[in-house]
Amino acid sequence: YGGIDTDRFKPMDASALRAEWGLKPGDYAFGMVGGYVLPFGKGQREFLQAAAKIHAEVPHARFLIVGRGNMAELLKQDIERLGLRDKAWLTPYCTDMPMAMNALDCLVHSQIGTEAMPGVVCEAQACGRPVIGSDLDGIPEALAIAGVGRLVKPGSVDELAAALREQATSPAPTAEQRAAMHQAIANTFRIGLSAANHAGFYRKLLEPQPAPDQAHT
Repeated sequence: YGGIDTDRFKPMDASALRAEWGLKPGDYAFGMVGGYVLPFGKGQREFLQAAAKIHAEVPHARFLIVGRGNMAELLKQDIERLGLRDKAWLTPYCTDMPMAMNALDCLVHSQIGTEAMPGVVCEAQACGRPVIGSDLDGIPEALAIAGVGRLVKPGSVDELAAALREQATSPAPTAEQRAAMHQAIANTFRIGLSAANHAGFYRKLLEPQPAPDQAHT
């Protein structure tokens, strides 16, 4: 595993950034974090389609797309076409990702292509945030570390919409639960541990190997 700076990615107050992003008290903020590059991005269009299915019945839900890429205009058009004006929007580009994760109520990682070990899933959990992710490649492994969230079929707008609806109407994690999520990630991904694991792996590779058994050559 790679390392995460769990001294930075931790539960904290992000009310100032929420206000800067246009979120109001009582809003439930779903957010996708990552680049949106043609042709498919990371599932941002499916995220908006799922939002369109539930926004009327979950009026306090908001759907944020955090990142940058060459799909920006297409995503803005989707927001208008799907009737999501004032419910979904692209945030300004953000460089303070620990604060961004804390500004969300739930990270959505609805990847539809392929995925290694998704750092954003671990970063969100380190901040005590539940995750809705695609049941794809390394995403289930990452989600299982803290285990707070849901998996959906990749590309299934209906499953994603159902997960969004359920999550938005579920109790928010308590301070104790958020702290436990942070600790679970720290126990596996903190930078010092990652460095030690990598160093141990390379030391093992450099150990002298026994000479081949001449009797079997």
